[in-house]
Parts: sequence; C-alpha cells; structure tokens
Amino acid sequence: MSALPSTPVMTRDIALLFCRVCSWAYQAWVTHKYLFDQNDKKTDTLQKAPAFTSRLSTITQEYSLQQIAKLHDPAVQKTDLNVSVDFVVRFGEWGAKEAEIKAIGERLLQLWGHLKPARNKLLAHNDLKALLANEALGGFPEGEDDLYFAALQELVNEVHARWVDGGPYPFDDLAINDVFEFLNVLEGSQ
Repeated sequence: MSALPSTPVMTRDIALLFCRVCSWAYQAWVTHKYLFDQNDKKTDTLQKAPAFTSRLSTITQEYSLQQIAKLHDPAVQKTDLNVSVDFVVRFGEWGAKEAEIKAIGERLLQLWGHLKPARNKLLAHNDLKALLANEALGGFPEGEDDLYFAALQELVNEVHARWVDGGPYPFDDLAINDVFEFLNVLEGSQ
C-alpha cells in the first residue's frame, strides 16, 4: 500500500478537475430542477409518459444529489485523495484569501448538511431502517439549493482565478437550454 505525500499539493490540473466536477454537479442539478421541479408544461410534456418520467425524476434527483455528495468527500481517505471542497480549501495555499475561502467552505458545508442524511442512508447505502420507513431523509429547504450553487460558484471562481488563469469559471448553463429544447420536442410530439 502506498502512502500519501506528507502534504498534498494543489496544481493547475487539480484545479481544472475541481472546476469540471463542480460544473457537472451543477448541470445534473439544473437538469433535474428545470425538467421536473420548475416545469410548467408537465401536462404537455412529461405526462405523455408518466411512469417513465416518474422513474426518470427519481434517477436524475438521486444522481444530482450523489454528485453534490462527492464534492463533500474528505480530501484524504486512508491513502487516497479526493477532488473535493475539502481538498481545495485545505490544500489551495490561499494566502491572504484563506479566511474568505474557509468561509465559503463553511457555508457549503452547512448547506450540505441538509443532504447528508440522505447520502448516508440512501444514496451511498441501502439502509434497512431508512428503506422500511420510506420517508424523505434530506433535501434542500426551499431556495437553499440556489444558495448552495451560488456559494459553489464563488469557490470555483476563486479556484480558477488562483490556479488556472486569473478569471472566473462560470458553470455551464447550456444544460438549462437543453432541457427546454427537450421539453419543446415533447410538447410538439403526438
């Protein structure tokens, strides 16, 4: 078994990976959100195949929550490193911005706390008691998903500015357009 270096080192490549995995989590979230939660055309679109779209809703919701969960893995697990919020906060060598970065990390951690029970009992495990109870175990309170991704965007922008090219790294909003295009296709089909 190989040991970790004494202190992991943040690099440009790791920063880019972090930006990409955060953007992917955002894309998974907005895809579910705009397809199911904020779809005012459900009758003309999703209700054309209700059994399938109900299943798809569960799949996309669980997948997006799992992508968020992975962002909150510890930076170090035994001899492995994770590209996570913890990694960039702990090993980003933030200098004068350290307090600001830690504050963003704490906000994300606090918001993540709403989802952690679902991750621990249903997303990462098939917890018998939780499955038998068949109750919701976690989720963002109304509007806090937006706060989470706003804070994540702040962190990603700081990571990108510090380690890549001095500028922000906006999340890919084209996923929202893809949802609207898909709904338009469904709406137009017979």
